[in-house]
Amino acid sequence: MSVQHVYMMVLMRCISQLLLKGSSQVMKAEKLDKTHTVDLENYNSFKKSIKFILDDIVTKLYDDNKQLIRVKKSPQSVENLKRIIHTAIAISNKKGYSAMSMRELSSTSSLSIGALYAYFPSKDELLHIIQQYGRSSVEKVLSQALITATTSKEKLRNFLYAHIYISEILKDWFYFSYMETRYFTGVEYNKTIQGELLTESLIKDILLEGIQKNEFRGDSNCELIAAISKAMLQDWYLKRWKYRKRNVTPDDYAHECFMIIYNYIKK
Repeated sequence: MSVQHVYMMVLMRCISQLLLKGSSQVMKAEKLDKTHTVDLENYNSFKKSIKFILDDIVTKLYDDNKQLIRVKKSPQSVENLKRIIHTAIAISNKKGYSAMSMRELSSTSSLSIGALYAYFPSKDELLHIIQQYGRSSVEKVLSQALITATTSKEKLRNFLYAHIYISEILKDWFYFSYMETRYFTGVEYNKTIQGELLTESLIKDILLEGIQKNEFRGDSNCELIAAISKAMLQDWYLKRWKYRKRNVTPDDYAHECFMIIYNYIKK
C-alpha cells in the first residue's frame, strides 16, 4: 500500500470521526478560533469568513515547502507565492499547464524568472504546491463547516453549501485540477483521484449516520446518492457559464442541491 493511499485513508477516517462527534465535543477538542468560523448563512458571509483560513493555508504552505523555497519568509514572499499559484492556474486554464512557459509565468506574474525559481525548482514542484494549496483549502473549509452541525440534516446541508461556496471562490483551481488530471502522473494523479472519492465517502458517511439516527430513509442507496451528489457539485464549477447565463447564484444552486437530496432521503 502506497504512502499516498495511507494518507488518504487516515484523512478520510479523521473527517469521518468529525462527522460523528457532537458539536460541543468537537469545539472543545478543536479549541475553535471564532475568527476562523465558517459562516454558511449565505455566499457573501461565507466569502468574508474564510479569508483568514485561505491566508493561513498559504502561510502553512510556505512552511511545509521550505525545503523547496529559497526565499526568506516575509509577508511579501508569502504574497508572491499566492500570486504565483493563481497566475499559473489562470494561464493553465487557457492553454494547459504543460504549454505554460516560465517566461509567460514570469511576464504575467511580474516576477523575474530567477525569482520564480527561488520558489520552486521545477514545474513539477510548482504543480505539487498548486495542488497542495487547493486540497488543503478545501479540506480545512469542509472540516470547519461540519464542526457546529449536530444533526445529520445540518451536516448534509453544511457540507453541500460549503463545497459549492468554496468551489465558487476557488473555481479556477477546481477547474484546473479536474481538467489537468489526465496529464498528472504518479503522486499527484493518485491524490486527485483519491480526493474525488473522498468527497463521495464523506457524503456517504453523513447519509449512513442519518439512517442510524433515524433521520433518513433506511432503504436509501447511500453510495449511489453520494456519487450523484458529487456529480451535482462538479457541475457547478465545470459548467459555470451555464449557470451564469441563467443568473443562478451560488446560494440558489446550493439550496436546490440540498433540497433535492434531502427531500429524497428524509423520512
